[in-house]
Amino acid sequence: MLILLFSFFLLTGFNSANQLVISNIETTIIKAENILRYDIKFKNTGTTQIKSEFDYPGHHVYGLEVVIRPNEKLATKMEMDNSSKYKKMISMGGGSDGLIDPGNEGSFNIEYKIKEGTDIKDIEKLAFDSTLIILDGVKIVKEFPLEKINEN
Repeated sequence: MLILLFSFFLLTGFNSANQLVISNIETTIIKAENILRYDIKFKNTGTTQIKSEFDYPGHHVYGLEVVIRPNEKLATKMEMDNSSKYKKMISMGGGSDGLIDPGNEGSFNIEYKIKEGTDIKDIEKLAFDSTLIILDGVKIVKEFPLEKINEN
């Protein structure tokens, strides 16, 4: 019974994930600061607003968050957070629209620190050797393997 209730909670926690598609993704390298930046646009193909459903007892809900999880080749070129059990690049900042109305696009961006001495051409080739993850609070709502998107 407990497993059934837990499964139901996971399925109803964020019901808009299937109506979210990447409409555009671009990468930029900011050489002066050694940063890899991702600019992502998502389209809401559904009929309901996409927004965070995360609730907690605090006052500053962060809403939807986009992160990039690097695959092995990209990870070797980036500064990594070694204090986490998760494979995370060092974030240098980011932002988003916060919600996406039906039929509209929403913009997200995130920046990561490139290792000193890394050839920028390597980063340009490897930026899509990764997975884009959408989080609502601490829950992963959807993952997009970027190497597949880059092939299109």
